[in-house]
Amino acid sequence: MKQLIDNLPGSAGIIAPQSNTQIKARRQLWLQVHLYLGLFVGAVLVVISLSGSLIVFAAQLDAWLNADMMHVDAPNSAAQFRSVEEIIASAKTAIPPDGKFANRISFPQQPGDVFEIAYNIPPSLDNHQVFVNPYTAEVLGQRLWGTFDPCCSWHGPLMAVIYRFHDSFWLGANGSILTGTTALLMLVSLISGMVLWWPSRSRLRSALTVKRRAGTERFNYDLHKVSGIYAALVLCILLFTGAYLSLQVPFPAQVKGLVSFFSPLTEKPKLFESTPVVGQAPIDIGQAVTIANQLFPDGVITVVFLPVGDNGVFKVLKHKGNKIMFSSRQQTIVIDAYSAKVLYQTDQSKRTSGDIFNEWQLALHSGEAFGVTGQIIVLITGLAPLVLYVTGIIRWSQKRRVRKFKNM
Repeated sequence: MKQLIDNLPGSAGIIAPQSNTQIKARRQLWLQVHLYLGLFVGAVLVVISLSGSLIVFAAQLDAWLNADMMHVDAPNSAAQFRSVEEIIASAKTAIPPDGKFANRISFPQQPGDVFEIAYNIPPSLDNHQVFVNPYTAEVLGQRLWGTFDPCCSWHGPLMAVIYRFHDSFWLGANGSILTGTTALLMLVSLISGMVLWWPSRSRLRSALTVKRRAGTERFNYDLHKVSGIYAALVLCILLFTGAYLSLQVPFPAQVKGLVSFFSPLTEKPKLFESTPVVGQAPIDIGQAVTIANQLFPDGVITVVFLPVGDNGVFKVLKHKGNKIMFSSRQQTIVIDAYSAKVLYQTDQSKRTSGDIFNEWQLALHSGEAFGVTGQIIVLITGLAPLVLYVTGIIRWSQKRRVRKFKNM
């Protein structure tokens, strides 16, 4: 029947306009989605992405800005660290009488780094940091660090404040909902832009270039489409991972359930307790570190959490030694403070696809999954939303003026 209709005189003229009308209607829908998401949500994304670019190398910048406290020169190549007990004892002398030791110590990761010990001053939620020379146990200085809680997110050093702003606009869980929702909506806007951009084969070259010696209006249009399409892949990754990381803060069960639908996630025990032994003193932090190093000889200790209370445990985090994907390659060892028995250890060989998916989110979002090159790409891509927003606003204003002129 279709063949008979197609062969009727004038049949093409009947069918084609209907098809063109449908195509135009779909394109108009994509245009509206792209326009209004870009206009209203795009401004929020610009702020998020610019702050993201600033913190790509946050750790390095923080160390450079505070080199007097956060960097030391090794006396010689054979120099050894002082014992961890000495480091903690020295740090405690710098804590005010009303300060409370946070039972956490961060270890140097590379030559020149220092120990960092945390404390707070109740009832304030703010955290403070004390920096100690690993070779001499000398206190190099201390500073207010703040916290992610809404009350104090803007307290502390510059890079930490910018990081928390990027994470949640200093609004805690509510801010995470805002940043996560923004990322999801702008992912839709980006996809709509790609649909609108998609050229025929004959127009592919012009769709990928900025026309030379073009007028201001054409240059702006070309800059918008070209900057968008070249940044599209990395932007898609950053928007997706950003939404995932943000929304798992206020909605952990829902995000976990979504991932588990595709692959189960390894359940990690949440509560560990030491079993006190009458007449026996608990092991010290040095012994806990030795146990962790014997269990996982490769890599370096990153953080040790000390026991809190009589039933507290040692929790040692150890990095496997590969700088790439630093945030995801952590080994966790939990140790009974009396028996020195290992109560829990990470088993990388039993990771599920869901576990690996989780590990990659932060590594992809920060760019560290691909080393310094990946971080530089993320930094540059973070500038793209500003270019897209400005050129988009200009394009919208130009078309608005034309419509206004036609209606006169």
